[in-house]
Amino acid sequence: MITKMKLVNLTADKSMVDEVLRRFIDFSGFHPVDNQKILSTVHGSTTFEGTNPATELLEQIHEIEEELNLTLLPVKTRKLKTTLDDMHQYILKSHQEFKIEFDDIKALEQENSNILIALKQLENLADLELSFDDLFSTKFVTVRIGKLPFDSIERISYYSHKPFIFIPFTEEKETKELWCLYLTSNEYKREIDNLFTSLYFERVYIPDFVHGTPENAQEALREVIKKNEQEIKEFRQILIDLVLKYQERLGIIKGELEFIDLMYKSRRHVVLLGDRMSISGFVEANKVSQFEKLFDGLGNLSVDASEAQSDRRFTPPTKLKNNWFSKPFETYVEMYGTPTYGSIDPTNLMAITYTLLFGMMFGDLGQGLLLSLIGFLLGKFKNWSLGPIIARIGLSGAFFGLIYGEFFGNQEFLMPLYDWLGLDFLPFHAMSSSNTMTLVLLSVSFGAMLLLMSIFVSTFYKFKLKEYAKAIASPNGLAGLIFYGYILFGIAGGMLLQIPGLFSIIPILLFIGIPVVLMFLQEPIERKFHGEAMFPDGVGGFLTEAVFEMFEIILSYVTNTLSFLRVAGFVLVHAGLMMVVNTLANGGTNLVVLVLGNLFVMGLEGLLVSIQVLRLEFYEMFSRYYDGDGIVFNPIS
Repeated sequence: MITKMKLVNLTADKSMVDEVLRRFIDFSGFHPVDNQKILSTVHGSTTFEGTNPATELLEQIHEIEEELNLTLLPVKTRKLKTTLDDMHQYILKSHQEFKIEFDDIKALEQENSNILIALKQLENLADLELSFDDLFSTKFVTVRIGKLPFDSIERISYYSHKPFIFIPFTEEKETKELWCLYLTSNEYKREIDNLFTSLYFERVYIPDFVHGTPENAQEALREVIKKNEQEIKEFRQILIDLVLKYQERLGIIKGELEFIDLMYKSRRHVVLLGDRMSISGFVEANKVSQFEKLFDGLGNLSVDASEAQSDRRFTPPTKLKNNWFSKPFETYVEMYGTPTYGSIDPTNLMAITYTLLFGMMFGDLGQGLLLSLIGFLLGKFKNWSLGPIIARIGLSGAFFGLIYGEFFGNQEFLMPLYDWLGLDFLPFHAMSSSNTMTLVLLSVSFGAMLLLMSIFVSTFYKFKLKEYAKAIASPNGLAGLIFYGYILFGIAGGMLLQIPGLFSIIPILLFIGIPVVLMFLQEPIERKFHGEAMFPDGVGGFLTEAVFEMFEIILSYVTNTLSFLRVAGFVLVHAGLMMVVNTLANGGTNLVVLVLGNLFVMGLEGLLVSIQVLRLEFYEMFSRYYDGDGIVFNPIS
């Protein structure tokens, strides 16, 4: 259902704005109106202007929290004990002290990171027995250390006549590269560098802080890392001491800044007119008294509550309120669009029809129970919005699995249960040739009933909104209801009950002819209701357009009805897939194939059926009675 709203208008003296806002920010159920619609219609009205002084200081607080990887707990307050200048100085002082230690830690961590990279390089050069100091201090020889792709190693021999010495080291199997070194004289440096570049040689630069042989350098660098880690530990302890020193006061300042921030943000919703101020918005009807009590004791202040739709300048927001079973399906409803305030909430209807359709199409006791358990766990522990929906539709799948006699695809497992209960008419095996046509007819019949129900809901809704032309002459109004309903009754009555004369001249004229004429003339009738000319573009143009529209309307009734054939289709698909799984599993003896096959079918069909049922809900049902053009109730937080 849609929660009833009230349009609330608070007015008071302009001088009371701070006291009013101090109380106003503690109310969490206020949806403000668009002030621009007031400013454009009320001459002389203005709003508060100016920058929020708390924004910059709060950013500094958040910067401190980010650097320290902690969250300061704000002390909630509604009174200021510190000036903004004092807050700024205290934040600046504490931030500077934090930053000194934090920068030292960051520098040491960066140094350790560089050393670890160097150690990785040295591990690949462990076979080198020369000192890096001697190697890179040569005056007449150029040394290059790096990596060469495996594909280029063989090509080195092609250039053995060139003036260079090539020394291979370790191989990296993952990257398919060889660590190596080449030497050449300074005279041939450019030529040899170009040669190795053509071989895709990737040069590695040994850092300046590496000294001695690779073995000695590794030992020295590991000692540096240990020393740095000890210093980092000491600096972190200093940081902890600083946090303990400043966190209480910073928490108080954060609370005061958040209070200032709320006050300034709330000023955006205040309209000024002369020496008076006002705040307008929507509040749930059952919370109006709670809102009024906030301002008890303030003189010269009034709170007026009127009907939500009393002011045409503002569109009332919509808040859905449903029972425990239907509430999770609000996710799907809002995916299509939010209901317009005062219209119908389709959540309950969708919850029932979606659950039934999914169960009919999925239909397996074992897989349904497992799917329901997975949905329950995902909803409870992962807080996934679709989890509760999966839990519900899984149970529906399990229920219809009892009817179809399916337990993880096994059609014999439940037979003793039916014998014990004496249910001779069960199970209803979908793949049985005697049941296939029955399944198809039941699917189409159930779909037709859902379409008829959708048209009825649409008709009721249009009468409620006093849109009488659409309620009477629309394909989704009374005319469509009688037309489609009588055709269904005629087919069912003629085929099942053998009632004669259902499609004789008089019934056809009354229950098919008149509705068709009304639907044909819907637009002219609607114009007549609004006092406009019935045929503004001439009768000829109208007739041409209306003929094609009427053909489309009748065709849509047929196609929408046949869309529900997919219900029977997926029942047969499930049975067919599980027959394949059981065949591959040698009748159930191969447990691995049986388990994996069931999981695959459950996941694949669960996804496909969910999408197909959602399509039926949106395109075949919602499109007939639901607009989804509303505004979500979005209260100030």
